[in-house]
Formats: sequence, C-alpha cells, structure tokens
Amino acid sequence: MQAYFNYAYNPVYDFVTGRFSRYHHLQNRCIGKLDFKDKDRVLCVGVGTGNEILHILHGNRNVSIIGVDYSRTALQRAHRKALALGKKIELLIMDARHLEFTDGSFDKVLCIHVMDFAQENKKVTGEILRVLKPGGQFVITYPSAKEGPRLGIGLLSDSVRHSINLGKHRAIALLECLAQMLAGIVYLPLLFRPKRKSYSRSELKAMLTKSTVGNCQIEEYTIYQDFIVYGKK
Repeated sequence: MQAYFNYAYNPVYDFVTGRFSRYHHLQNRCIGKLDFKDKDRVLCVGVGTGNEILHILHGNRNVSIIGVDYSRTALQRAHRKALALGKKIELLIMDARHLEFTDGSFDKVLCIHVMDFAQENKKVTGEILRVLKPGGQFVITYPSAKEGPRLGIGLLSDSVRHSINLGKHRAIALLECLAQMLAGIVYLPLLFRPKRKSYSRSELKAMLTKSTVGNCQIEEYTIYQDFIVYGKK
C-alpha cells in the first residue's frame, strides 16, 4: 500500500482529486471549523501532498504546522508547496496509528480523508485526541458510504460545470475532464481494497463523545460521501 501511494496515487493526485471544486470546498469547510490563533501548533494527520496546508497558510501565517503522512513522495510535494509560499513546515513520515508526539502537544488537529484508507480507525482517532491539548479543536472526516464509480463520475461532472461557470470554454473543460479520467485509472485498485468501512452517525458519536467537551458536531457532506466531525477535547 505504501508503494502504491508513493508511485501511483500521489503523482496524479494534484492533477485529479486536487483540481476538483468540491474537494477544495470540503477542505475549506473543514478548515473553517477551526478557530486559529497566532502561535497555534497545528497537526495535519495524513497531510498528503499538502493542499490543506496551503489553505491554512493563506489565512493564518503565524501558526506552526506539522504534517505527517505514510508516503515519502507526498511529503516531498507538500514541502515544495510550502516553500513556494515562503513558509517552512515540519513534515514527518509517520503511522497515524502511532503518532510520535507527547500527550497534549497540539492546539488544533486536522485529519481529512485518512479514515478512508487507514486501518484501525478507532486507534487513529484515539491518537488524534491524545496529542490534542485539553480544549483544543479537531476536525476529522469519516466515510459515510463506500466509494464507488458513481462518486468519481459525480465529482468529474461537478468539476466540468464549475469550470464552465467560471468562463472556461466547454470543449476545454471536457478535454480536461477526459485527461483527469485517464489519469484517474490509477485509483481503480482502491475500489478493491479489503475492509473498506463506512460509518453511521451513531457509531461516530459512540466513538468520539466520551473524549470531547459536550457533544461533538457531525455534518454530512453527501457529494463526497463523508461525515465532517468536529469539536473540542
């Protein structure tokens, strides 16, 4: 799986998923749940190629960001993107099931589209809450349905409509969509991975409520088949 992400998934990620309008909307919606303060220490779990870091830094230059991921090539891309903004960030190869930080190390923790791939999601969730300071904020997404071809087609269709609405010629938008579809063939193995799990609201509440202040909030983002779960430790 690590080799697949290093040499197949990540090289096309920014061209395919990274260009979906709904992908950017989901990131903005998740990041918007966090009330950043100057000098906050922010952990991005499963940071991938670093797109969420760019979203954070555009509006919050005075935070300290640490990104962890299981893929070396993803972190290399994230490093280059941060440097392009003139910002150095700490990026570490790490298993989300065993975060190598002391308890209460971070003011904010963000984890987008990791639970779709990670094994032992309950353990990953526990680690995220462990390294979060008491009163610190978290945002985690969990799959609300098992991914399939319908999700990809829906995202591509929405991306084409968005490009046309922004003034791009219909033919160019369709050609870009075709190129994305061809590049997206490398995603097919993900449809056959074992133990793909989706969650219900009740499962998520049972997993998270005991470790959070009051009831955590759960929103469903249907076009991406995700739950956005957020709250305070």
